[in-house]
Amino acid sequence: MFASLKRLMGSGRGLADQGDVLADWAKEEGHVLKRVKGKTGMGYVVEAQAGWRVEWGDSQRPYVIGKELRFRADTGVPGDVQMVMLTRVLAQTLESDVFSRFTNAMQTQIDNTLPDEMRWLAMHPKVSLQDSAVLHRRFVLLCNAEGTAKAWLARSAPLLEEAASQWWTDSLVFVVTLNRGMLTARMAGQPLQVTQLRLVGALFAQLAAKAKEVSSLAPATRQE
Repeated sequence: MFASLKRLMGSGRGLADQGDVLADWAKEEGHVLKRVKGKTGMGYVVEAQAGWRVEWGDSQRPYVIGKELRFRADTGVPGDVQMVMLTRVLAQTLESDVFSRFTNAMQTQIDNTLPDEMRWLAMHPKVSLQDSAVLHRRFVLLCNAEGTAKAWLARSAPLLEEAASQWWTDSLVFVVTLNRGMLTARMAGQPLQVTQLRLVGALFAQLAAKAKEVSSLAPATRQE
């Protein structure tokens, strides 16, 4: 499954090696690094002073092979808002897998065992990205609350465009979601590099801040 994504992964490195990389970055940024034991093995958590966190451990998603790196922040956005943003290339890969599962099993409903964001590709409407040529050409944004998504996008577009011009490539396995008020960014977690953590961490911190700004809007603005 997702064999086409394997080429995006680097060679594996040990837990200690990844811990060293995370420790260097955490120290540089003034974050706190913790080693944790989860249901599937050991991993690391980095707590940022701004309130968001980074998790590194076994993958929780079928489209991330090997170790997974997760950035997470509680935004205060209403819990029923569901949003996903990713490249068109990755969206097409995931949509193909969802379609294959659906037709092979001759199902009449979307498979509830799939991760939320994969089901949303089939369930939720696309949000227009036409105001940004860069984003419109390369990315897909879906959400069940268009007003909330547009408010977040209006604040985040310059940040996303900068990332797209520097490191967020068409084929990168990087997925940003919003669900139950939690903003999450998932990507391949091996091998880790300090430069990678700097870039993604900086983007995520700002995207989370923009989501919190949206959550503070008047309730009437958030109603869809």
